[in-house]
Amino acid sequence: MKKCKITVLKRAFYKDLADEYVPIPDFGPCHMMKEGDVFVTGGPFGNQMPEGFCDMAWQSICIQASTLAGGGKVFGHDDIHIACCNDGVRPVVFRLEMIEDDEPQIF
Repeated sequence: MKKCKITVLKRAFYKDLADEYVPIPDFGPCHMMKEGDVFVTGGPFGNQMPEGFCDMAWQSICIQASTLAGGGKVFGHDDIHIACCNDGVRPVVFRLEMIEDDEPQIF
């Protein structure tokens, strides 16, 4: 069965935008994800949000992750895709990779 391995590549932070648009003191880069963090999709079809993954980031990348977990292509690429969460002030960039999971699934 295929799944999607999600690796955090980068966290960005745009202080100028935060200063102007975010009324939270000491606002900074995403606190949920760190460079090098690795998550693997789960569930009976290999396309469920990984445990501990950010809900908002999942909404941004779930279609690409589900496509890869289903054995499909994203923008013509067979098994790897670079995606980003939609937080405009502190985006996180992910590497999505189709992987084989040898664990048998019980439905």
